[in-house]
Amino acid sequence: MASNFVCGSHQAIIANRGGQTYFGDIPILSSVRWGRVRDDISTAQINVPSSSCCDLLGDLRCVLHELHLVRDGVVVWQGPITRIEYDFDEVRIFAEDILWQAKRRVLEEGYNQTWPNQWNAVARMHWLMQKCDERDGNPWHAGLHPIYHANDPNTLRTVAAYQFTIWEDFDKYAEDGGTDYTVVNRDIYYFDHHLAWKVIAPLDENFLSQFPRVVEYGNELATRVFVTNSQGHAGIAYDAGAAASFGLVDLLISNQQDETDDPAAPSAIEIGEWKKTAESNLSGRAPAPVGLNVPANSTLLPGAAWTMDDLIPGAWFLTDVSHLCRNHAGWQRIHDVTVTEGAPEGENVAFTAADAPTRMDLP
Repeated sequence: MASNFVCGSHQAIIANRGGQTYFGDIPILSSVRWGRVRDDISTAQINVPSSSCCDLLGDLRCVLHELHLVRDGVVVWQGPITRIEYDFDEVRIFAEDILWQAKRRVLEEGYNQTWPNQWNAVARMHWLMQKCDERDGNPWHAGLHPIYHANDPNTLRTVAAYQFTIWEDFDKYAEDGGTDYTVVNRDIYYFDHHLAWKVIAPLDENFLSQFPRVVEYGNELATRVFVTNSQGHAGIAYDAGAAASFGLVDLLISNQQDETDDPAAPSAIEIGEWKKTAESNLSGRAPAPVGLNVPANSTLLPGAAWTMDDLIPGAWFLTDVSHLCRNHAGWQRIHDVTVTEGAPEGENVAFTAADAPTRMDLP
C-alpha cells in the first residue's frame, strides 16, 4: 500500500463493446465524473469540447461503444455508453458500469427455493450473473467474483420466468437478502454483508479536507424483522432488549414474490430458515445505525494511507471521530465513492461510509 494519497488526472479511452478492442482516444476533457457504489449500478460522465475530436465524437454509438477512464495510467472505471448529448461547443458522454447488461436482460427461467430447495444467497446471485452469458457467450467480458463464507445467508425465494430482469432479481438479494455487491471496472463482487472481505487502513480524520459528520439513521432502526411468504406465514426475529427501549419497530421483508395458490403451510424447518434471514437483517438495527458522512467535495489529503485501489464499496475500516458533540468510533464500510476532475479545482475524491454490521466475519 502506498503511504500517501495523491491527486490524479484522467484520460478517456473509447473501446468497442466488451472492452477488448480499442476504438479511439479522447485527448481533451473539460470535466470527468465517475463513481463506485455498493448495491447499485455506478455511472460516469465526461464533457468534451466539440473542437477537440469532432470526427471521433460523431462516430460514437450507445452500447456499441464503452467509456474507459484512466487515472494516472491505471484504469479505474469501465462501462457501456448509454447516452450522448451533442451541443454546439460541447459533447457530454454518459455511461453505466458493466451491470447495465443485467439490467437489460430478462430472466427467462424461474426458480423455486421453497423448503427443502433453499439455496445459498451468494450462489444464487452467481447463478443469476451466469444467466447473462447463457445465450450469447460472454460478449461483455464481465468478471464474476462470488465471495463465499460459511455464514452466508440462505434464501427460499421463488421467482417466475419473465418476472424480473436479471439485475432486478440480483439486486433484491442485496435489498433484503443479507448480501451486498459492487463493481470495479469489469469485475462484479457479491458477498454476505457481514463479510469483511476487504479491510483497509484506519481513517484518520486529520487527512480529510472537510471534517466528517456523524449521522444517525432513524429509518434504519428495527426491533422486529418479519420474513414472510405473503400468504400468512413468517419467520420472525425479535430483540426484546431493544424493544424495551424503542418499542415495536418492524421491518417487513417479502420472501416470496409469486402468487402461488398452494394451500400447504410451510414446515417448521422452512420457517426456521426464514427466521435466520430475519435475524441476519435485524443485526445492527437497534439502536439506530450511526454512520460517518464525509461532505461532498471533500478530498483525501497527502499523507492519507489509502490509494484508489482501497476505495472499494464494501471495504471495512476503523475510524475514530472525537471532535464533535457526539463522538463515534468503530468499524465502518465504504458505501460509495465519487471522483470528479475539472478546472479550476482539479480532482476531488469524495466518499460516504456507514457503520459496519455488528457481526464481523473474516474470510
